[in-house]
Amino acid sequence: MKALTAIVKLTLRNAIRSHVFQLLLGFLILCVALIPTTVGGSTAMDFIRVSLLYSLSGIGTILSLSALWVGCQVMSSDIDSYQLHMVVSKPVSRVTIWFGKFLGVLLLHLVLLTIAAAAIFGVVLWRFNHGDFPQSERDRIRREVLVGRRVFLPERPDYEKQALEALEKKILERQKGGRNVDLSERAQEREYKDCLKEAVAKDSEVEPALYEVKLDDGRTALKFSESRYRSWVYKNVPDKVEKLLYLRYRPYVGKVKSENQRNTAVRWFVQIPARMEKKTPGEPEPGGEAPRYFQSLPPMEVMSGEFHEIKLLGNRGIVSPDGEVRIRVQNLDPKMATQVYTPADGPKLLVEVTGFLGNYARAILAMALQLTMMALLSCALGGFLTLPTAVFVSMSYLVFNFMTSYLTDSEFYVKTGMDKASQGISLFIRQCLIMPLDRFDFTELVASGELIEWSFIFDIAWSHKIAFVLFALFVWLGIVLYRRREIGLVIRK
Repeated sequence: MKALTAIVKLTLRNAIRSHVFQLLLGFLILCVALIPTTVGGSTAMDFIRVSLLYSLSGIGTILSLSALWVGCQVMSSDIDSYQLHMVVSKPVSRVTIWFGKFLGVLLLHLVLLTIAAAAIFGVVLWRFNHGDFPQSERDRIRREVLVGRRVFLPERPDYEKQALEALEKKILERQKGGRNVDLSERAQEREYKDCLKEAVAKDSEVEPALYEVKLDDGRTALKFSESRYRSWVYKNVPDKVEKLLYLRYRPYVGKVKSENQRNTAVRWFVQIPARMEKKTPGEPEPGGEAPRYFQSLPPMEVMSGEFHEIKLLGNRGIVSPDGEVRIRVQNLDPKMATQVYTPADGPKLLVEVTGFLGNYARAILAMALQLTMMALLSCALGGFLTLPTAVFVSMSYLVFNFMTSYLTDSEFYVKTGMDKASQGISLFIRQCLIMPLDRFDFTELVASGELIEWSFIFDIAWSHKIAFVLFALFVWLGIVLYRRREIGLVIRK
């Protein structure tokens, strides 16, 4: 234990003396001190969110690069400078030396992460408490950002199944009409993606409740339909939650884009399960058209393209005994335009689980796990490669990580067979060979006040279990090669 402690101390001393580390430390100080105090926003909400997002992302990037460099540097510099020759002459195994250096690199960056995270936490709260913000904005920030709220998403239909059914229907209609049908794989892939987009778009649209109809005399009249609405069902919601439920949504008018958005109007309905139990004979079932089991919230005018939150009517009476919550929205757009609610935006049900400090600590813990992976990778490479080669390989690993993340993204549009092959290869590499380091970044959830569930980290480990096993084997191989390396062959030129 004394030998391990001595090696950790020596590693810390050598790392602090590194010029590259000092440069990255300077960037870290600037990131902590300047971003929360200089970044701006149109509202107090934007200011707090952007400050958290940019600051945490900045320190995560800087510390990750520092861990890669320092790990490679401390492992290879002792060999190149002949310092390791004197250490191995003592009764200390190379495995102990390797773990001592790894723990030194990890301890250094965990301390820096803790200090930087505490500084950002303090600066953001200080700016929030001493900033010239209206009280209404402060209350909204405490309720929507400085909190950790569990998110419940609505049930969605099987879009892929709907797309396949629509594609088969199109092919049959064309064949019945006597038209030629291109059944090649490339053409069918393109048709399938178009059908998939149509299925998602159709499920996201809400027709206006107010619309025009043509009369018998040719004139047009306005008609209002109570049956025009969009329903969502949320499952596995605790029926005895202690906090209030909030609904977060973002409507678009016309198309899903930030341009040409304007004020629109909506009205929300929340199902009251208690009324369903007291229905009289002859009333329609709860899944019917009649809204008598739903409590109507007042109509409200909102800005499209922006997030909005409303407080639901308390928890009692909203969540059914089987853990379901049903809501409806009615499109009251004054210009009778279609509203769009994308699956990525929900609408989401949120309930407070923990405070801002607890959620913030979970994000920092995830970043600490990411730094642990970086330190393991750099020390494993630096143990048997030269410094330039180890740094090049570790940086290449990060580049492949982010490239495969982009290519396997669901938004990546596959146009040709080469794109499809590239996406398949990237998916294989990401699932089996590349550790998903970018998935340990939960800064967006912290900035939006959404709870970082512990299950998120376990889901990462389970969905990439092969990559985790191969990563552990690679680190073990690095230790073995470091243990068997002939340091006497290293000659200083």
